[in-house]
Amino acid sequence: MANLFLQFGEIILEAKNNNNFIYRGCAFENYDLVPTLARKLRAERPNQDISFDQYDIFAAIVENAAKRGYREVNMNGNSNELSQHYGIDTSYLDWSYSVYVALYFAFTSYIKQFVDEKILDQDIDICKMYCLRDDFNKHKYCIYRLNKTLYAELKKQYPKLPLIVYDTDHKNKRMESQQGLLSSIDTNNVAQGSKVQDSQIQILVDWLHSNNSSDSLEKKDNKYLWKNETLLEKITYKLPQRDRNCLQKYLQENGVTSTKLFPDFEGVKKNIEFSEDYNILRDWEIDYQEAPLHSNFIAKEDLLKMANGDQKVIDSRLNTDQLKEGEFFLFH
Repeated sequence: MANLFLQFGEIILEAKNNNNFIYRGCAFENYDLVPTLARKLRAERPNQDISFDQYDIFAAIVENAAKRGYREVNMNGNSNELSQHYGIDTSYLDWSYSVYVALYFAFTSYIKQFVDEKILDQDIDICKMYCLRDDFNKHKYCIYRLNKTLYAELKKQYPKLPLIVYDTDHKNKRMESQQGLLSSIDTNNVAQGSKVQDSQIQILVDWLHSNNSSDSLEKKDNKYLWKNETLLEKITYKLPQRDRNCLQKYLQENGVTSTKLFPDFEGVKKNIEFSEDYNILRDWEIDYQEAPLHSNFIAKEDLLKMANGDQKVIDSRLNTDQLKEGEFFLFH
């Protein structure tokens, strides 16, 4: 089997060398191409098969409520696109023309969940600190890349293709900043046997197989191929310390920061919250290199000071992530 992992630098380089792809970044390697509305319905009704007709009814209820709300606050734009970009559960998935945007969302989403679930209100000792550091450094993210040029050829050949990919309304500053696109499923054109909770790529595979089995998508390791070209690829990767520092620097240099992607108060809020979370990681000496910290290198009393969040000792003894290279800032 081919190696499913790529280094962070390889992802950036491939994106620079091939502009046919659009990207979706995910905080966890096991995330699939399933919209939030489908995930929520699956969680609420784990033992119930939901038809696509029922799915459409749920989606319409959300859309109508959103339209009413947007009118009340004098907010213009396509209601479904606004809902997706403002965090409402929808039947859409976000993509971006920018690989940096995808990497930003994967990284920041994981930081927030890591701190919320594993640090806040938890009892942490030195042993647990080491375990958390190991988890943080070895965590596996994933990024999807879809060949939009090849998709256009596929859509031209099969106009009733159930997968729909289109640009969002760039009159909205947030959508423009995120260079956003959306993908969805035309529920009127799904193959028999497909389910609401299936990934969008699986629904596409089922439809092609049922309509022209001789022209099906071929799954090869982490790729889906059409006519021997990559239509969709799932790339799993890690962000060790050096790559985290590089990522923050690249995001800053390419204008992919919270205040740029969310050019309103929410961007300011995210910037502060992510900085607070990252300082917690530094205080607990978690955003450190993967190599284990041996006690014979550092005095026992210093280890205890690190575990108690003494930043002076941490900074003098250890090579923690450099926040000055990115949007996240230090709390002194």
